Amino acid sequence: MDFLIETLIMIVGVVVGYCLLKVNEHKRILVASLNNKVQLIAVALIIFIMGINLGSMENFAHKMITMGLQSLVFAILPTLFSVIVVYIFSRLFIIKN
Repeated sequence: MDFLIETLIMIVGVVVGYCLLKVNEHKRILVASLNNKVQLIAVALIIFIMGINLGSMENFAHKMITMGLQSLVFAILPTLFSVIVVYIFSRLFIIKN
């Protein structure tokens, strides 16, 4: 059910964005400015709520170390494999002079 609501919200946003193409430039700039402010407030609210959730965890320091190590692995592995794949494909498909 949540996926459906998120999808509908995204579709409404796309439709509103498309309708803004038909609006004059002055109104479009005002709406874009308002949109930027709303996004900033929403992101700040999300970060605040995440902080509350993290602060209310038991063993917060231990979990942060575990999550940090997992994040490091999830960052290094895709980067490493991307470099390897690009290296292999560049050796196979790039014509040398």
